[in-house]
Amino acid sequence: MSQRKGKPFLASGKKARRDARKDAAGRVHLTVLRDPASGHERVALRTPVFREAWQNDIAAAAANTAYSALRGEPSVDSAVELARDAMAATSRLAAGLLARAPDGAVACRAGCDHCCHQSVGVTPPEALAIADHLKSTLSDAELARMAQHVSGCHERTRSLPSTERFSPDHPCPFLRSGRCSIYEVRPLSCRGMNSLDAGECATRLRDPEARAAFLARGVGGRSFMEPIRGVHAISAGLQLSLSELFRLDMRPLELTAAMHLLLNGPDSLADAWIRGERPFESARSADNATAPGLGELIAAVGLAPGREP
Repeated sequence: MSQRKGKPFLASGKKARRDARKDAAGRVHLTVLRDPASGHERVALRTPVFREAWQNDIAAAAANTAYSALRGEPSVDSAVELARDAMAATSRLAAGLLARAPDGAVACRAGCDHCCHQSVGVTPPEALAIADHLKSTLSDAELARMAQHVSGCHERTRSLPSTERFSPDHPCPFLRSGRCSIYEVRPLSCRGMNSLDAGECATRLRDPEARAAFLARGVGGRSFMEPIRGVHAISAGLQLSLSELFRLDMRPLELTAAMHLLLNGPDSLADAWIRGERPFESARSADNATAPGLGELIAAVGLAPGREP
């Protein structure tokens, strides 16, 4: 169906509102088109938000998936399932893009954990999916120990700026013996990171002078960028769809702080979020936008065509 054959339409269900929510700058990035003949609806970008056309196509596809998954009666379960689908899709996309890299170019290997010592951004559905995974795979005693461990990590890092979080002293709370203990449900941003030089990563993290120089420059090391751009596109589509069409708070959260809330806070947090409230406010860091690998709505909502990423 071409865009010309449809007309803008916003579903009038409990969460999909007739007027899409605008961002802080008064912009709306998505529209829902209905084919007058079949009644079929699809989500489209009003204008490109990324420089590359393939990123815009992926963002629109992700927004369509989110709209279809939640359009009936949004629930915590449907948001968790959506996050899991997005995680799987992101891994498939990254694998396909990495297959094009020259043999031996990508340095990341199992047990390589240099990028697991920094502030990590997640959206609420990702955090809910991680919490659901932990609660369904751990025993009560194991879950209690995990909640206590996450709480301890949160207390040690909650007041630190992202520059100090990037340190061998502050590993991800889910890192175990150099491996991710939640690999199946690891955040989207973790799935796109693929270094071209593991030695450079190690030096940048563990050598104080190299780490200080890296943070002062404000630029990352050498990485295979296509998977990162793919992650940005998928996450942007999800964030825009749930924010604009369902009026859910999709501002990125800091992983440790979000999991501290979900594992140690009241059980009502997830339900409050699906109702359109903002129960995760304390999990937002003041300098999230500058943290490595972190972005405000992936910067897509403020990203003019022709700019990175």
